[in-house]
Parts: sequence; C-alpha cells; structure tokens
Amino acid sequence: MKNTTLISFIIISIMSSVDSLSQSIVVIGLNAALQKRFILPPSTNLKPGNVHRAYKCETGVGGKGQDVGVALSCLMSNYDKKETTNDKVLLAQFLGKGPEGDQVNNILKTQHKLSDTLTIRNNAPLRTCTTIVGADEATELVETSGEVTNDEMKLLQDKIDTLTTNNGKANCICIMGSMPPGCPDKTYSDLTKRLANDDSLVLIDSVIGLDPLLGVLESIFEGDTKGGAVLKLNAAELCKLGGVDKLSGEAAQVTAEELVASTKGFIKTYEDAIGALDYLCITDGKYPGHVIEMPSTSSGDLKIYQLPAIDLSKDGTLFPIGAGDTVAASTLAAWQYLHHVSDSSDDNFFGVIPPTIGKQLSKKKSVWGGNIMAAAFAYGLSCGSASCLQEENSVFTVDDASKYFDNMARPVVQ
Repeated sequence: MKNTTLISFIIISIMSSVDSLSQSIVVIGLNAALQKRFILPPSTNLKPGNVHRAYKCETGVGGKGQDVGVALSCLMSNYDKKETTNDKVLLAQFLGKGPEGDQVNNILKTQHKLSDTLTIRNNAPLRTCTTIVGADEATELVETSGEVTNDEMKLLQDKIDTLTTNNGKANCICIMGSMPPGCPDKTYSDLTKRLANDDSLVLIDSVIGLDPLLGVLESIFEGDTKGGAVLKLNAAELCKLGGVDKLSGEAAQVTAEELVASTKGFIKTYEDAIGALDYLCITDGKYPGHVIEMPSTSSGDLKIYQLPAIDLSKDGTLFPIGAGDTVAASTLAAWQYLHHVSDSSDDNFFGVIPPTIGKQLSKKKSVWGGNIMAAAFAYGLSCGSASCLQEENSVFTVDDASKYFDNMARPVVQ
C-alpha cells in the first residue's frame, strides 16, 4: 500500500507541471533508440566487403517518435522559449535504463527542452541504431528492442489517465513507428482512446496495429466533430496496404493509376478508414508527394493533389535519416495552426507553430485556395527536406524550411 501511494504521489506531482493540453501535441513514440552516425570520408560511399574508416562519428537521438519531438523543438526555436516546449510537446516513450537511455534522456531534456512527463524508464536496455553516411546514400542498421512488461505499460497508461483527468484531452496526437516487444497490437488504439476526443487532431505514421486504431478513431469522430485524422504513408506502403504491385518497382515514381487503385484497395481492406480518416498524405522519396481526400463512401470519387518535389541534388552530402519523421511532425504542427486560426475566433492560438511561420502558412493556404492539408503537408515536406541538410536526425533550421516552402508551386489536382 505504501508503494502504491508513493507511485500515485509521484505521478500527480509530475503532472502538475503541465497546465493544459489545449495547445499540446502528445507524441506516442514508444520505440526509442540511441542514434550513432558513422560518417564516411567526403566523396566516399559504402562498399560491402570493404574496410571503412570513419571520417567522424556522432551520437544523438533515434526512434521515430523521438525524431518528431526533435523536429517540433526546431519549430519552436523562434519562440522566446522559457518553458514553452515542456507544455506543448509531450513524448510518450519507453526509454531503457542504463547509459544509453540516460544519454538520450539528457539530450531530449537539455538540448531540445522536451518534457519527460510521459517517459517510462523501463528495465530493458535501450537499442542503438547506426547510420553509415556516404556521399550519395545512407545505410541504417537497426538493433532489436527490449521487451516492455505489463507493469511498465500500466505505468504509462496511469500517467496518461492522470494527465488527461487533470488537464483535459490532447489537442493533437502523433502516432509514430513500430512498438517494442511486449506491446499488444491494440496499444496504439488504447493510448489514443485515453488521449483523444472529437476535437483532437491525429496524425498516424505507422501501420502497426492500424486496424484497431482506425476502429477507435471511427468511433471518436462519429457524427459532426471538429477534429480529424490523417494517415501518412510512403507510396510503397500504400500500395502494399491496398494490394497493388508497383509495376516499375518500389523505387520508381508512383503513378496516378497506382495511387487510385491502392487507395481504393486500402478502403476496401480497412472498413473503418472512411469514418476514421480525413486524408492520406503520401511521400514518394525524391518524387512529388500527394494529399488524398478520403471519400464519404467507399464508391466515392477520389480527389488527389500532387505537391511538387524539392530538388536537393545540388546541396552536397545529405543526411536523410529522420526526414520522414520531420515531415510528420511539421505537417501536424502546421495543420494544428491552420485548423485553429481557420475555425476559431482565437487568432492568438499558435500551438507549436510560432507566429512568423503561422503567417507564412496562412498566406500560402490563401494563395492555394484555402486547402489546409495541402498547405500543411507542403510545409512538412519543406521541413523534411531541410532536415536532410543537417547531420543530426530531424534537426533543421526554420530559414531553410521557409526557403523551400516559399518556392513551392501550387499543388496540381490529378
């Protein structure tokens, strides 16, 4: 009894640091990692079977959810920070005990100002992901994760329940990547049910536990609601979910016919998708991205917007690991801003996006005919491209992202 009382006191004390979730983004990124970068000498690429000596080695934060937290921190770099980040970005994660976990936790808290309110320091050691960075390409080596116990999962659930009881439901939720062993298939749906209401905005960048998650979202967003959800995928993932073979191979540019066929196949396979999702946001490597509006019925016509690709071929050595996670983070943050300044009389609502970026987003949305998701995803793609210029996962400068965003042409309806 004494131990239970002590744990409850600790949880309540931790939650007192969060005043409200009304402008917050909760990132569900359960599978954290320590990231190592083995950087080859300039003009050198990885050759299997050869001995490679590093030009330099670096360590930092890894894991898709953690990358999202880092990217959101970069967006808030234009704020007069104070404690803003701690209130507006909460990272739900399992972070193994030991030196690797300590190092990642320290980087997230001190360098990126991210709160550990929803961090569980579980007993399994933290995995390490190693990126071998060459002149033209990067190779990722991913270790297996340690198992999460039932008690550790219960501790995270209790923290979330205490948080939402004291501070309301989350304004935005970002669901990222894989889950460590020991997490049931319904983990994402369970945590989302605890965090979201029909005013929440949800971005999913995962295909793990997707069926139960869509079922929960369909029930949350049933009827007339102010919230919504988007599923971010790459083109190959959408084709796989929709049962479509890309005729020219996964690395080739997706065709309009493949997009339509795979989206219809996806809707047929996942019966709750129409009620759960408002959009699909599709990345396609170096090729144009796409926003697909979900139809109101399974037989409804699809509206697909193609966003132009950003050319990085003249920007020297690129560091693409974490770029997709940066796209997810920045898309959700931009959507949060545009959603609230469009649908609310409170023009002072900025969430994670600072006012200077918000004005840029509003202008682009207006020029593009009021399409909120096209503007938000375009900004996400711009931030993802900017992150390829920096060595650390998902780190970028707002100036680089703004340059790409300003130069982006209007989406084309396919």
